[in-house]
Amino acid sequence: MVLGSSSSSGDALEQIDIDETINRLNAKKGVESVTALTIDGRVIRTTAAAEQGELQGKLLSKLARNAAEMVKELEPQDELSFLRIRTKRHEIMIAPDQSYLLIVVQSPQKD
Repeated sequence: MVLGSSSSSGDALEQIDIDETINRLNAKKGVESVTALTIDGRVIRTTAAAEQGELQGKLLSKLARNAAEMVKELEPQDELSFLRIRTKRHEIMIAPDQSYLLIVVQSPQKD
């Protein structure tokens, strides 16, 4: 699912890069979904069901913003580069970038 449209060649190249990254990650064993979001949480592209992608965007972008603010408050010269959450059923990885967030949801590896 792709939302939004590109207005310049720079945006088009970034969209191609996002698409290639999502396709590469989605092919990995155990990956259930990959979602690219704008910094404010709007879905750019997701492999999840539409409602699930929107919910992930809303909740996980807020979590990433809060985590980034906490890192800055604790160490002003530092910044959040990766956030990983593991539950009994899933592992959620969030990679923030200057212009978008990348979220990967996968089944955790059995120990």
